[in-house]
Amino acid sequence: MKRSNEHIKSKVKQILETVAPNARILLYGSRARGDAKSDSDWDLLVILNKEKIEPSDYELISYPIYELGWEIGEQFSVKLYSKAEWKKRSFTPFYKNVEREAVIL
Repeated sequence: MKRSNEHIKSKVKQILETVAPNARILLYGSRARGDAKSDSDWDLLVILNKEKIEPSDYELISYPIYELGWEIGEQFSVKLYSKAEWKKRSFTPFYKNVEREAVIL
């Protein structure tokens, strides 16, 4: 069942505020730019307020988002970074693109 973009953004934010309350949540890519097609995925970048990402963070944070995707028929791509790891990438094109086009959830 397809939902409106605003409804999906709201659900993502609600889930991530529960599992990662102090995280910075960025939607980037075609969904953030507004040029997504009906089959475009949802690109999410989650920046955690911790020194290092642990393997358990992927299960705790990414899995509920993927589960939402299965429920509503959407595909999500979730990338996790600590604040320090994200800052170290500030010279990369990926970092610059995300920071330029992202929508904060």
